[in-house]
Amino acid sequence: MELGSIISSKATTPFWLRTNHYGIIPREAPAGIFQAAIQKHYRQPDSVHTQKVDWSFTLNPVMTQNQADRLKLFLVEANLSVRFKALELYVGRRRQVTGLGDTTLTSGFYAVSGNALPLPKIQLSTVGYAPLHFTGDWVAINAGLAHGWYQMASLQGVRLHQKYFYLRLGKPGSLIKGYMGLNHQVQWAGHAEYLKQRPDIADANGYFPSDWKFYRYVFFSYTPKDWAKVAGYTSFDSYRVGNSLGSIDIGVEFNLPSGRWLAYHQHAYDDVSGIVFKNVPDGLWGLSYRPGPGQQTAFQINRITAELLTTTNQSGATFYIPGSSYQGGDNYYNHSQYAQGWSYLGRTIGTPFIAPRQDFDPASALAAGAFFSNNRVTMGYIGAQAIYRKATLLLRTSYSWNAGTFSQPTPGTLVQFSMLAGAQIPITRYKVLLMASAALDTGDLYTPAIGGYIGLKKKW
Repeated sequence: MELGSIISSKATTPFWLRTNHYGIIPREAPAGIFQAAIQKHYRQPDSVHTQKVDWSFTLNPVMTQNQADRLKLFLVEANLSVRFKALELYVGRRRQVTGLGDTTLTSGFYAVSGNALPLPKIQLSTVGYAPLHFTGDWVAINAGLAHGWYQMASLQGVRLHQKYFYLRLGKPGSLIKGYMGLNHQVQWAGHAEYLKQRPDIADANGYFPSDWKFYRYVFFSYTPKDWAKVAGYTSFDSYRVGNSLGSIDIGVEFNLPSGRWLAYHQHAYDDVSGIVFKNVPDGLWGLSYRPGPGQQTAFQINRITAELLTTTNQSGATFYIPGSSYQGGDNYYNHSQYAQGWSYLGRTIGTPFIAPRQDFDPASALAAGAFFSNNRVTMGYIGAQAIYRKATLLLRTSYSWNAGTFSQPTPGTLVQFSMLAGAQIPITRYKVLLMASAALDTGDLYTPAIGGYIGLKKKW
């Protein structure tokens, strides 16, 4: 269980206090938070327990109350899973990110970052990397296929298609390991009354292609040549059904006596032009270092991560490129049919540095326009984690240059600096964990503010 409170010098919660917390932290401050979780994990294999079949569950309700006395109660996690050897099937909500990188200190993965409330879904996947024994465990696969459901006020019946496939080359204990793979997400299907007024993007009854006969076009991301003869297709869908996006990832890991290094790149794509790398260098670039075991001292750094995010290319400014078979103007996360784009309940599903316009200071030049009014971003980030005596310390810093969108560029480059410093201190007398953080926002995007969080956590 955890009980905490957020305070701020303004009526908004600073960026790093609310970011990548699965949508549970209110934007408005002050706020109170209470959450509890009960879990059963898979049993770790040992010399006694070697069963091939196992099960697990998680239930994680959260209650928040913001400065306007609005009370919210929701389930961040509520799932049941079964495992057979290296395969797993789960149903429900689960805290999960998608991509290749440092999941502990990242600024936020491009495709699915953990910034929004998890979608309810059913997923069949491996449990992490499953080694292929016929290769001598030199090759391992991490793969999954999921179907999810959106609950949206403006659209009904919207579905999520998700799949990912990654390879690891090298045994778990190898000096050097290579990683490569990709992920693919699609928002598809759905209905809304306002769509009846938009015959250019939906049928006359306000429906997107929703019949399950379209699933193969969603899965393989292609359009039949005779699409005009397929009932339910509109000219808008003749390019692709739904809103597709994802990342193509590559990484290399070095396990040295001095520590572990992981270099990675998540190449962003929004359509075919991104798949064929017309939008280089867009995506997330990262380098993470975790020191090896050494002499125990009072202060020890146990992880450092540096990342660079760039989303300014977008395959060029023009959507239609004469003489080319590819489209530009990728306009990341925005979509003409799904007005709120790659978001869920008002929060960005992918990198939090492409934020909804409602997050910005009302005085900002980005507080109007498309739902994602700022998707041309260059951002540098450094995160660090350390131990001082029995306390765990955390630092996150980010500096970004923001240019709006190609269709609505900003008058000049807008800059934003945000940081967070936090500590978790065990109080052994009461067997609880004291959690404290301080955060700062200054710049052209978010309301300038200084805020903090203080809370207590108890585990059994």
